[in-house]
Amino acid sequence: MERYGIIGWPVAHSVSPAMQEAGFRALGRDAVYELYETAPDALADRFQQLRAAGLRGWNVTVPHKEAAVHLVDEIDPAAAKAGSVNTVVVRNGRLSGYSTDGYGLATALTEAFALPLVGSRQLYLGTGGAARAAAVYAALNGAVAIVLVNRTLARAEALAATILAAMPGFPVRCLPLADTASVAAALRQCDVLIQCTSLGLRPDDGLPLSASLLPRELAVYDMIYGRTPFLQAASEHGCRIADGRGMLLHQGCRSFELWSGQPAPVAAMREALNKALRQRN
Repeated sequence: MERYGIIGWPVAHSVSPAMQEAGFRALGRDAVYELYETAPDALADRFQQLRAAGLRGWNVTVPHKEAAVHLVDEIDPAAAKAGSVNTVVVRNGRLSGYSTDGYGLATALTEAFALPLVGSRQLYLGTGGAARAAAVYAALNGAVAIVLVNRTLARAEALAATILAAMPGFPVRCLPLADTASVAAALRQCDVLIQCTSLGLRPDDGLPLSASLLPRELAVYDMIYGRTPFLQAASEHGCRIADGRGMLLHQGCRSFELWSGQPAPVAAMREALNKALRQRN
């Protein structure tokens, strides 16, 4: 039996096992995908434990993606530039690190909004780990401008520096969330707003940004799964909306392909993901 898994803290809520195991079943592969709850101070030991246990690969999720960069033997150049690893492949006992988050988001945006990455102008609301890999991937793969909006400007500037290190001269701007006039003006020049903060995980969360600032017909993507209050407000304002399940699906499919060497059975994995999300809610 092939063994795979996901490392996170916490990770009990993950729907990745249902999605990945459905993919393996669809291809007739005998495989299991397990959860590995791992505190930050135990991460290095966990990597060595899974290597020794014979796993063929695993995903890495919050809050470990940046730390995982330093725990693999080899790293894909794109993951190195993003400073983020969410997929580990074991080959001949050596750990290779990849990032599939940017691919997942780009594919989800094309699927949801018919919005190709090439030529797109993107605004990221929130600049934490979720935004990091996606924004760097976008800069490297054809986006023409990125705006980073964050409550703390210094954090946006740190991500901008990462983007510029990966793609010197790329047009990236940073704006403080409090400067609503500048944010509204920037949105009028963008094709899509990508909501990357944790606001919306709880029903009583406030909105990360007033929907009144959004141009009507703007594409609004929330990395959180489900119809968050922000997506609801954006929809009522006339925006096109999509939640984070598309990104989860497509980054997971890319991980699956790296492990298996086979095209991912996307339809089977999508069906299992949607079923797991319905059961969780």
